[in-house]
Amino acid sequence: MSRELTSEYARSGVDTTEADRALARLLLEIAPTAAFGSGTELGIGHFAAVIRVGPLHLALTTDGVGSKLLVAQALGKYDTVGIDCVAMNVNDLLCVGAKPLAMLDYIAVERCDPEVFGQIGRGLCEGARQAGVAIVGGETAQIPDMLRGAREGSGLDLAGMALGIVPDGGLCDGSKVQPGDVLIGVASSGVHSNGLSLARAVLARKFRLDEYVADLGTTVGEALLTPTRIYVPQVEALAKAGITPHALAHITGDGFLNIRRVEAPVGFEIDSLPPVPEVLRLISRIGELDAAELYTVFNMGVGFTVTVAPGDADRTLAALRATGLDAWRMGRAFADPERKVRILPERLVGRSKLFFREP
Repeated sequence: MSRELTSEYARSGVDTTEADRALARLLLEIAPTAAFGSGTELGIGHFAAVIRVGPLHLALTTDGVGSKLLVAQALGKYDTVGIDCVAMNVNDLLCVGAKPLAMLDYIAVERCDPEVFGQIGRGLCEGARQAGVAIVGGETAQIPDMLRGAREGSGLDLAGMALGIVPDGGLCDGSKVQPGDVLIGVASSGVHSNGLSLARAVLARKFRLDEYVADLGTTVGEALLTPTRIYVPQVEALAKAGITPHALAHITGDGFLNIRRVEAPVGFEIDSLPPVPEVLRLISRIGELDAAELYTVFNMGVGFTVTVAPGDADRTLAALRATGLDAWRMGRAFADPERKVRILPERLVGRSKLFFREP
């Protein structure tokens, strides 16, 4: 059954089952390194690693932009992908209660082009401004024998690493979530930087990347390049309002299943879904994709979630909306050692890495 649910994504070039097996092997091999240094305050599998350095808890994360770069290469437009690189890293830091401080970037290219580097730099700068972080260094590599792009000489990879600090008593690992806690979703800006292999494969059946689509109000490529939203202002707004979230989740790869990455033995029941962005509706319609696959691969309009005590729900919604983003009460936590995610309007239940249709 899992093969059926992931068939479209696998056909687009991303086999999540094989990826999980490969990752498990990697983790097995690196597990002994925990004894070589200071170790981690959180087990592997959280959104970011947290280590203790003297009296400080430092959070570390790394991520890249992925195949969204192929859209940038095809269009020759690189001024937003740097925002994605910052967003994918700092949003994960937020989920463990860290305040983002600094970033490093890594740019690997088939061929060095000052204009491309300049555009990437502008995006990195804008992302850093939105996140309130400094980009303190990085690395570049020219590796033409390893990289190929959407156009001749355009091969490119962009990734980053971010550092944050967790204040005393501020570690957020989901261990405080209680049954009855309220799950609140915060709006995404579109596809963000996950599921682009599937999104590109589906939309290519009907459109060119430079083709204007009335339903989108822009070209397909521009819609796909809409930068990943950075949620630092929203989390800061909660802190200023005196709200302590019990869990935070960045909705990236694995879609809504990211919500279940909590230490507490709870699952989540979603009874209200927000509007789906038009670009994701278009992907769903053209690809005739099953809801189980959609909610496993894409954010479906929710880029970040906040779980709070019931008494804090209204204040949380008000604080989030005051930042200018839509936010919605989506559901609640319930006692469940399997940590399932149930999406009631779609009759889906998620365990491990996949959603399934409930009978």
